[in-house]
Amino acid sequence: MRTHPQKLRWGALVALVAAAITAAGAPAGAVGQTPGLRVVRDPANRFTIDVPATWHVQTSVKNPSVVAKAPAPPRELPDSVDVIVYDMATPISPATCVHEAEQVMRFAIRSWTNVSEGPATVAGLPAYTRTYTWRASTGDQRRSVQTCVTQGRRAFMMIGTTENTPAQVRADVPVLLRVLETLRVNPGALPSPTPTAAPSGPHEH
Repeated sequence: MRTHPQKLRWGALVALVAAAITAAGAPAGAVGQTPGLRVVRDPANRFTIDVPATWHVQTSVKNPSVVAKAPAPPRELPDSVDVIVYDMATPISPATCVHEAEQVMRFAIRSWTNVSEGPATVAGLPAYTRTYTWRASTGDQRRSVQTCVTQGRRAFMMIGTTENTPAQVRADVPVLLRVLETLRVNPGALPSPTPTAAPSGPHEH
């Protein structure tokens, strides 16, 4: 079977999304009533995003670039937001970004149920959003909102997760959406339209 080169490069992003999905099922609560948002800056200066002020945040020059988790009682799963950034070989659309992520979803959570999906806008930029429900390894029912924004060759994948109960969905999903909508891309840090070729070694004569 012939493999498209874009899918090969996408495989690296797929592996990184796995970390975000797995983290959403790790013990760490509800975001419901939050006192406000604070700005979190990507260490590589590619974007900023606002998260609830009470959340614990980890940033990294590697992926995930931002991992934010709500405080939670022991043995309860956290509400969380993860941001993953990857530079592709060629530009892709936000819809392709989200649909290709299904590869990792099949590996990490095996099955899920789509609640909704479709085009969106984040900070004036085209985006694509999918909301789905799934079961964590603990047996807890989870609901995630997956949004991708693409700018040229760069893809910004954001995943917000909460407990899939009527009360938590009513209280927390609006907060997750509010957080995801605060993504601000730094246009000055975008990669060149085509990847820079690695320097070749000395020519033999």
